[in-house]
Amino acid sequence: MVDDVAREVRRTLRKLWWLPVLRGVVLIVLGLLLMAQPEATLGAIVWLFGIFAVVDGVVAVVQGLANRGVPGWGWWVAQGLAGIVVGAIVILWQEPTVRVLFFLLAAWLLVLGVIWIIAAAALSRTRDPGWFWMLASGLVSTLFALLLVARPQETIGVFAVLLGLFAFVAGALAVVSGFAVRAALRDLEQATRAL
Repeated sequence: MVDDVAREVRRTLRKLWWLPVLRGVVLIVLGLLLMAQPEATLGAIVWLFGIFAVVDGVVAVVQGLANRGVPGWGWWVAQGLAGIVVGAIVILWQEPTVRVLFFLLAAWLLVLGVIWIIAAAALSRTRDPGWFWMLASGLVSTLFALLLVARPQETIGVFAVLLGLFAFVAGALAVVSGFAVRAALRDLEQATRAL
């Protein structure tokens, strides 16, 4: 039974290790765009934030559904659905204020952080090699959320830079985690062959 689950986890990770890398690249590009143009119009930032949240949510749902059967796959789906909902609210809400965007972003990052931390705990129990990166992402997300709540801003430039900085850091973590899981999977397969 345990061997069957381990084989299934290895097979799934072998097929999907690149999804966090793809997600990370999208986040890094968004982060660089936002930090390069922090004084963009409120409308442009709203669209970037909304589209980013929806696309990130869709990728997370796909990643979760592709990992069905692997412990913790439901947390990816929950995270993705939260992103889709926040993105839809931001896109459909006509002309929110910067302060409202700050609190929407903070709420979304806090939800993501909590989900990632809980998922990391669940994954660590199953000895998933990616649990550490999930925990790191959860802590970064939670810290950004607390920073936004503690120091709400009304300037679009500050909002853009903070969102860009979060996207860049989270993207870098996602890229590193994808390659780390791939490397851990190779090591595990080599160790299994040696036995």
